[in-house]
This record gives sequence, C-alpha cells and structure tokens, in this order.
Amino acid sequence: MIYLRSEEIDRLACSMIQRYKEYVGMEWELFSIDPMKLAEMCGCEITFVDFGDETDTLGFTAFNDMTITVVDVNQTEMSLDLTDKSIVINEALKRGCEGRLHFTIAHEVAHHIINKVCGANYSFKYRQLPHFEKTNNRYSPDYDEYMANQLAAAILMPSGFVNTVFTKAFGTNRLERIHSILDKVNFQKFCAIAALFGVSKEALAIRLQKKGMLGNYIFAGYESLLDVFPTSEETAA
Repeated sequence: MIYLRSEEIDRLACSMIQRYKEYVGMEWELFSIDPMKLAEMCGCEITFVDFGDETDTLGFTAFNDMTITVVDVNQTEMSLDLTDKSIVINEALKRGCEGRLHFTIAHEVAHHIINKVCGANYSFKYRQLPHFEKTNNRYSPDYDEYMANQLAAAILMPSGFVNTVFTKAFGTNRLERIHSILDKVNFQKFCAIAALFGVSKEALAIRLQKKGMLGNYIFAGYESLLDVFPTSEETAA
C-alpha cells in the first residue's frame, strides 16, 4: 500500500489549487474553493440522496462501476448505478452546516485525487464496494481516511492563504486559545475566517492546530454559559 506523507499531501494540494485557479479563471490571491467546482474539475459526478438527519452516513464514493441499493429517509429503496467517478452525498447536509457539506464533498473528491496519484493499489478494500463516509470517520485511525481528510483540508484551506488571513486578523501567527465566550472578539474573527473559506469552525480549528497556529479551541454551548455566568443563588452559596 502506498501512503502519502504530510509534505506530499501539501504539494498535491498546491498542485490542485493551481489547477482550480486555472479552471475557474481566478487570478486574485485570496478566494474560497467551491467543492462542487472542484469535483467537476476532477471529472467526478455528484448525486444527492436524502438519507435524513439522523443517519451517520455523510456520503460515499466508488472506484469501480457497480450497482447498489440504498434506502432513503422515507425508507424507499432505490438502485444507484455507480461509475468510478461517482460521488453520492447525503442531501440532508444541505439543511445543516454548509461547511460540513463542503468538507464532505471535498473529502470524497480527495479520495479520487489520491487514487490517481497512488495508482491501482490505493484503497484496494474499496474496489468491490463503495467507500462510505461516516460521521466518525473524521477521527478514524485508517490512514486512507487520514490522507483524504488532510488533502481536503489543505485544498479548502490553503496554507499560504490561511497564514495571511490569520496574521492580518489576529496580528500574530499563533493563538494559545480561542474560547467562544471568553475570547469574544477573537471568536468573531475566527468565525469570519471559517466563513471566508467555506468551512465549519471545527474544521478550521483542526487545520490551525495541525499547522501549530492554535492551541485550544473551545466552543461553549448553553451548559457552559451556566458555568461562566452562575445564577445569583449559586453565587450566594
């Protein structure tokens, strides 16, 4: 099995970004990459099927021609004729976080890009059945998944662009912490950067942490608000 090292993934991402800029006729330095256009550039065909919000299936891709049967959110069986360029995405992602939708598409396209680079021995285990992208795959120890995640992140959040935007926004090349409540100003800037690149806040945080630009990322929900701003009874106690 051939595996790409981190520096090889970065070089591959730079190559794909340059191709993308030429494909869409883009000349300016800072821009966000449309994963649908990326898929189109790579010759991938995307089909949306609504598997619902409750399933952990985000999407899947095929490396060979095959026919499979899937069940949608209404429990309706449907037959899908897949080719070695097919990508199927859960349409429910359109109703949620746009960044999660973008990353899922980019992840599946990344599998096809790596497949071309690594040759016939890449992801041999997926040759007979589609590769399914599940919610917990983002933290999978499977190196195939790691490579696809890293390539997708490097394409959607180009290293040089991230460095430029981060430095201009925060006036430094590293932050020890971003907390959604305790660091409100920085958190607003952080959210703006995520929106600029069309990714989720979690994806941006992971990218920054892997680049050594961010220490801790803490998104405090309602429960955390109670800890930060206790009630008067709790304060009196």
